[in-house]
Amino acid sequence: MVSISTNPVVTENTRYENARKRSAEVAYTRHADYTGGNEAKRNELAQRLTNTLVDSQPKEFQKLGAGQLKQVALPLGETLEETIQSWRHVRSEALSKTDPSEVDHQLAAAASAKIMEAEAQLALEDRLRSAQLTEASREDSLMQPKESNSATDSSLADAMQKLYDQASAAYAIQTSAKQHGYMEASPAYSLVA
Repeated sequence: MVSISTNPVVTENTRYENARKRSAEVAYTRHADYTGGNEAKRNELAQRLTNTLVDSQPKEFQKLGAGQLKQVALPLGETLEETIQSWRHVRSEALSKTDPSEVDHQLAAAASAKIMEAEAQLALEDRLRSAQLTEASREDSLMQPKESNSATDSSLADAMQKLYDQASAAYAIQTSAKQHGYMEASPAYSLVA
């Protein structure tokens, strides 16, 4: 008994389209996770701020003793860039006085630490994003027809071989010249007329 397959033949175009769909789905879910996470944090911070504002209104002013620090809560921006800008503003405000106190210096140092932390997180996100892009471009290049890749690979290999041959020829000339007693030409600084 002979069976006939009803599955369509998978072509290069369908593989390419499937890879693009997968990449789009991954990008969409990561974006949704990122924005959803930020929105949840924003809502939580807003809830905390409204609760602390309601609780802190009936309290009277309390004078701080020596060595005590007032805790300052700063809002986060919607993006890391906005957060960095707000911390930079805090740092500049803390150091804007003509004679900043020790507390101002401590606040500026804390702001600098938060700036570096946010910049590191931003750098990690950029690095992850670039790794994802290179992976996607690698997948796309694998999905393209082999003729174009083999042509560029062979021309790249030929160019690399030519450079290697030139370098080895120059090295061979230099070593043979040194063996025969020739020295590299050096400039003459004392000329007698």
